[in-house]
Amino acid sequence: MAGHHDGRSSVREPDRIDLELGSSGYLGRHNEPSASPSDDSGMLPSSRHARETTLDEITVNSGAASAKYEGGLATPDKASASLSRSNSPSPRSIKQQQFIASQREITDWEHRFISRLSQSSSVFLAKNRRTAKVLQYLSGPSPPIVETSLKPFLPRVEAFITRLFHPIHRARHVVLPTFLIAWLLGFIFLVRSSYYHSSTSAGTPQWIGTTDSFWAKDAGCGLNGTYCQPFDNSTLLFRCPAQSLDVKLLNDRAVGSQEVIYKPLVVGGGDSLGTYRGDSWICQSAIHAGLYGDRQGGCGKLTMVGEFINYIGVKRNGVDSVGFASDFPSSYRFEPVAQGECKDLRDDILGFNVAMSVIFSFVIRPPAFVFFWVLFCMGFWHVVLISDPSASPPDYATGFQYFLPAIFIAMAFWRHSWRWVVPAFEPMVLERTILYLAGFWLGVLVNVSFSWLPISRLTPHDIQQQPGGLVAVICLAIVLALCVLNQLRVIRRTGWFWFYLKWYAVGGVVIGILCALPNLEFRFHHYFAGMVLTPGCAFVTRPSAAFQGFLLGMFLDGAGRWGFDSILQTPASLVGDGSTGSPLPTFLTTAANFTANQASIYWGAIPESISSSYNGFGLIVDDVLAYSGSATNFTISSLDASIPHYFRLAYQSSGSFGDFTKAATAYIANGTWLAAASGAG
Repeated sequence: MAGHHDGRSSVREPDRIDLELGSSGYLGRHNEPSASPSDDSGMLPSSRHARETTLDEITVNSGAASAKYEGGLATPDKASASLSRSNSPSPRSIKQQQFIASQREITDWEHRFISRLSQSSSVFLAKNRRTAKVLQYLSGPSPPIVETSLKPFLPRVEAFITRLFHPIHRARHVVLPTFLIAWLLGFIFLVRSSYYHSSTSAGTPQWIGTTDSFWAKDAGCGLNGTYCQPFDNSTLLFRCPAQSLDVKLLNDRAVGSQEVIYKPLVVGGGDSLGTYRGDSWICQSAIHAGLYGDRQGGCGKLTMVGEFINYIGVKRNGVDSVGFASDFPSSYRFEPVAQGECKDLRDDILGFNVAMSVIFSFVIRPPAFVFFWVLFCMGFWHVVLISDPSASPPDYATGFQYFLPAIFIAMAFWRHSWRWVVPAFEPMVLERTILYLAGFWLGVLVNVSFSWLPISRLTPHDIQQQPGGLVAVICLAIVLALCVLNQLRVIRRTGWFWFYLKWYAVGGVVIGILCALPNLEFRFHHYFAGMVLTPGCAFVTRPSAAFQGFLLGMFLDGAGRWGFDSILQTPASLVGDGSTGSPLPTFLTTAANFTANQASIYWGAIPESISSSYNGFGLIVDDVLAYSGSATNFTISSLDASIPHYFRLAYQSSGSFGDFTKAATAYIANGTWLAAASGAG
């Protein structure tokens, strides 16, 4: 029976799989032609439940109408398209001649296999009645309960809304394309105004990213910072996007003896001149300095001022900067500028798109197919251009690169999940608008809506390090488990439990095998979560509608922002700029042998066991690479003895550095040496 969407729900009758013991002792199998959620026949997910029927007729459970067999396939009666929730079968029955004729012949080896299987299973279940009851329960009720329509919570309100907007609905073939064109043009205009009309009192600013700075981590700027010059006498007129404070360090970053993580990298700014260290992220530092707010972004001007001593940390404007008591060669200060057209309009565009989507669902009342595809297209480009862009201005080429494969996945979403549920909500525009759009926008804005959770990544390191991370993971797991249990309840009563169990078990085995591959780690990406969980929502219930909207939005956020990253990634790609686990050298200078005004510090030679991998050392002094070579000592007599100094050491191989140690601190004037803590910094 081909699914149709002319305002009625698509209907498909339950599969009949009758197992009868033949006279020869083997189990004869009579299969009704049917479809599953993964079939291409266009039929509604219904029941895989086995129950007794005769060879002459199959009783069809229907509500206001029946389904008839035509040419071996079931088609909906035009009078109705809904199945009754009652367990009492309809008095109508259907002749089976064509159905019986369509059965394939069973080969001899299948006779033997089925016979042995039935005999062994019968003996097992006879001895294990509890197991038999559990299996019977999981198979669902007989006949299965398959809902293809829902009773509105507020029928009078729904009826009033239908009457109120009936003239618009009747002219939908004209109103719908006109509305969509107006929506598209308004969206384009707002995006253009948000990104391409920048101006300030000092001129046209340059867009910069949320992690841009004038210094690279560890040895990234080369010996004495050569690659990061100039250190002074230069200016930058810049523009930053909104929501810069959502970007945080996910790996430890050494600032002197401190390890900064899970917050923006801002060093200094607490002195009277507002001086920031050169590696401070510019956009977050500008918010810290009070140039503009985080919600709308803004513009600013900075001037490089060169070397500075004693950066003072302070919490201001929602940003917590860290201090640094030593000197650093690169620093900058801000100058306020008139913002002009530097306002990031993402909040305005979000309001526009949410309002238009509500009008689209509530007033225009599009067909289910159009409703789905408009949400998909609009949501994808909202992520790429507005809510979670990968760059500012947005990278359109990358957006189109991800858009085409996302379309094919969306086709699977529609075919195997959405088309069974959305049509049931067409008469209930109020409920459709609330359930689908609330879940959809929550998913599209998952980077914002769940930013308050103390979890940046679902890795053991992050869960252990972030305060409240473990509690948050437990709470999320409980919520997810409740949602899954609800869907399993629905799947069981429709008779599809074993079908879903089979395919999810196969998927779990495949993932388990992939996880066992050497030097690769499994990543459960946003888009992958949406793909895996959406098929389980192919049933006409209100929670399924909300889950479908949320999973589609979450899929779009993952695919639009990060693309289709591999679900198997190497540890190095996951580490990013974090510790790689390479060997660490050891300082020979200790608190016992360090004296006031000491001339040099010392470290151990390369052990024989790793001498083939490394041929030298790198020494960072006060977060600047100060030495690269094979010597095992460094002269510190030229350093300012009145301030503390921080030393970090790493092995190197022809200019390629391994992990650096955590910082050892030296107070040269009084001869105090604080040994480095264990581990990489």
